[in-house]
Amino acid sequence: MATNLRSTILPISWFLHIILCFYLIRTIRKVLYRIILTLVPCLILIFVGCRNLPYYHMSSIITVSLYWMITIRLIQLILFSPDEIHSFRIYASKFLWLLIPIVPCQSKNSIIFHVILAVLKILLNHWIFQWLRICEPNNSYGRLIMFYISICTGTFINDIQIVAVRLITLNKYSLLEFNDYPILSKSLREFWGRRYNRLVSSLLKEAIFKPIHHLPYSSALIAALASFFISGLLHAHVAVAGFGAPSPLPAFLFFLLHGCACCIETICPFTPPKLFGILLTQCFLLITAPLYAGLFTLAPSNFYEFNKPLLIDATWLPKVPVPDFCPNY
Repeated sequence: MATNLRSTILPISWFLHIILCFYLIRTIRKVLYRIILTLVPCLILIFVGCRNLPYYHMSSIITVSLYWMITIRLIQLILFSPDEIHSFRIYASKFLWLLIPIVPCQSKNSIIFHVILAVLKILLNHWIFQWLRICEPNNSYGRLIMFYISICTGTFINDIQIVAVRLITLNKYSLLEFNDYPILSKSLREFWGRRYNRLVSSLLKEAIFKPIHHLPYSSALIAALASFFISGLLHAHVAVAGFGAPSPLPAFLFFLLHGCACCIETICPFTPPKLFGILLTQCFLLITAPLYAGLFTLAPSNFYEFNKPLLIDATWLPKVPVPDFCPNY
């Protein structure tokens, strides 16, 4: 009963807060008052909404992430740029974009390409999923690589949605591609800024990086560290609320380390050759991955029962044989 009540009241509360922020809080000239009136309700709603979420469910991870993303968007629109948006329609579209990130279609790839890509990703994702499911949880680099492949191929749903949007809009619009072949990243800045989880990276760039970069006495390095700091808080909360992690520090440290590494890349004038840059980037990701990805690779077997990928039980889909060994190295 309490859960049903919370699931009803929380969306209404978020909706009302978003409206109040536009019509009332946004007009307040005192910055401190705007900060308090914007962030305190957000923190309360995050706290209430993320309490007692079921561990190891993707719905819990999505819930925590969505609440933080709404808060980040409010920081942008109410704290940093209160005078830039005068239409509630445009203001509301900024939040709807978090759920349906429609963008003008500028892709050079055809619809058929995305269909084929989705099919290949489905087959590979199902194969990796079945392999991960039969292996004992561990933090070996082999399992981390398997998980990396899993999250990269799990975006087949995104490809299906892209096909649907492009067909409906006659190629006028598309959906933001979640990933852009992150394995080809020649640097950590390219990985986080342009290739991996483009929904969150676009939000952080628009809502945190750019406004802070334009502040007096600020710089791109400060703005980048602030973006990774916020991302670290988000993922640290995911670790605790979604996985029951005993400490949020490893997840937070992962993003802080990557923020510092990105800053070092910016300062360092050396640009490695393409292949060496790709290798160096992927190695750094793999070495530091246990700090956050370990939440997934060490998750118990019921994690895979709770979060079966779409069409995993479809009998009409061909099944790739699963290896009879598990990587433990």
